[in-house]
Amino acid sequence: MKFGKGEWNLRAKSQESNFIKHRVNVKLEGFKPERILSQAAAKGILLRQVRYKDETEVYFTVSKEGLRTLKKLAGSKYKITQIGEGGTVCLFKKLKAGKMMIAGICVFLLFFFAQTLFVREINIIGCETITETSIRELIAEEGLYEGALRRFDCDDIEKKLFQNFDTIVWSRVAYEGGYVEVQISESKQAPAAAANSKKPCDIVSDQDCYIERIYTYKGRALVAENDFVKKGDILIAGTVPIEHPSYPVEEDAKLEHYTHADGKIVARVPYYFSFYMDAGESKKRAEALLRDWIKENTPKNAEILNKDFYFDEKKGKIRVYGTVETRQRVGVEKEIVIDKGKRGTKENSDRG
Repeated sequence: MKFGKGEWNLRAKSQESNFIKHRVNVKLEGFKPERILSQAAAKGILLRQVRYKDETEVYFTVSKEGLRTLKKLAGSKYKITQIGEGGTVCLFKKLKAGKMMIAGICVFLLFFFAQTLFVREINIIGCETITETSIRELIAEEGLYEGALRRFDCDDIEKKLFQNFDTIVWSRVAYEGGYVEVQISESKQAPAAAANSKKPCDIVSDQDCYIERIYTYKGRALVAENDFVKKGDILIAGTVPIEHPSYPVEEDAKLEHYTHADGKIVARVPYYFSFYMDAGESKKRAEALLRDWIKENTPKNAEILNKDFYFDEKKGKIRVYGTVETRQRVGVEKEIVIDKGKRGTKENSDRG
């Protein structure tokens, strides 16, 4: 069959189009492979990048449609192996696979993000006399429980724990993803022992500190949150003015009654430390000495908030100094001594 010039042009354009659309890299094996290549050329099959490895093995690129025709020509005399492919069809396949992969990643990220919106696990740390069940029941009232949306307020829960359990010195609620940690520290003192006393007293500060939280059960609070107080300052007064309901009373004629002040105060307490070590000792040694100092000089149930230390080397010795900030319960009771309308105070007992 003979083809005109126009028909050959159309066939060539068609072959070129097929080649661009989908091409394959082929390995042809057999005796005198040039014969099959000549037959392919006679059929108008477009072959490119023809490379002979030896007399029985040749590599080339052909369109996918041309490969089907080539296999028919080769029959069982030649072995044809596809070793790669390219073209717009492959490109679209890759894009489609890429879209599926991107969609899968998006679904995974969405699932992962959704997991962080819910509470998966709550870990209660520090329970001694208070049961874990009672802690869980209270925090559940504030919206914190396994499976809950993460809409709870950590600060509100900490305050609620402090208010509802007398032995709690401090509490901390923190979360990461769907994991929530509730940590408490309990005081060994039974708070009811002091409250049962009928002797009037003030609660005064036993430390220079910054008030963080104060809850007054009896008496009159004289300080507020974030106030700085010095050791000996009255925090909760047991002296309460009596206001007459019917008429105003002059300042110097006002009456007072006395009560056993009761409350809970948590404060940030700065401790200043200084010790020496030999020159050449490492920073790890200083950290170990500081841990020992903290253990000896701060309450066992205090929460360590910050540690800052500095070094000053002189005459073969290194001075290590700085501050340790803790969160702890503060306040001691000072008895109010009433004598003929005059009052004084004397220290009675420690509250924390």
